[in-house]
Amino acid sequence: MAIAAVLIVGCSTLSQVANLVNCKFNLASVSNVTWADINLSNIHGVSDLSVSNMQKAVNAIKNRDFTVKASVNVNVKNETPRVAKLFAFDYDLFLDDSFIASGKNQDKTYIINPNSTLTVPVPISADLVSIVKNGQVGDIINFTKNLMDYGNGKPSKVKVKLTPYAGTKENSLKLPTITLNKEFQ
Repeated sequence: MAIAAVLIVGCSTLSQVANLVNCKFNLASVSNVTWADINLSNIHGVSDLSVSNMQKAVNAIKNRDFTVKASVNVNVKNETPRVAKLFAFDYDLFLDDSFIASGKNQDKTYIINPNSTLTVPVPISADLVSIVKNGQVGDIINFTKNLMDYGNGKPSKVKVKLTPYAGTKENSLKLPTITLNKEFQ
């Protein structure tokens, strides 16, 4: 009986791996860009900041908190007749071929139903001080302008290298890295 249970779990994991490998991944959008708990989506200048947001910005500067957070949204399309399961993933984020951030998501399992698409948010956290030290501030300014629909800058190229895992916490399998690209202008 125990051997049968192990075989079933093993076969189930293999099935999920096969289904996940057959899914199509694409970089859909970037959303929820925040700094100091200020949503930057509708901020085009200082005049767009509320008094509350200005206070948050002052406190963040005073505390030397220059961490920008965002969600890079990846669409996972499952064209198979069976469920696919994304157990976890690692990621590296690049902006105009410059490394910005890396991380892991092992907190949530995503179920991609048969013949459907699921948007998986990749939570990004980047320290602007490090980016400025690496000379990438121009890329960040251009990208921010493009996200705010100014469209006046040169196109920004966002690249995510996503390494998915299939299986369970006890029995996970690292799959090949997928490179996703999107241009914003």
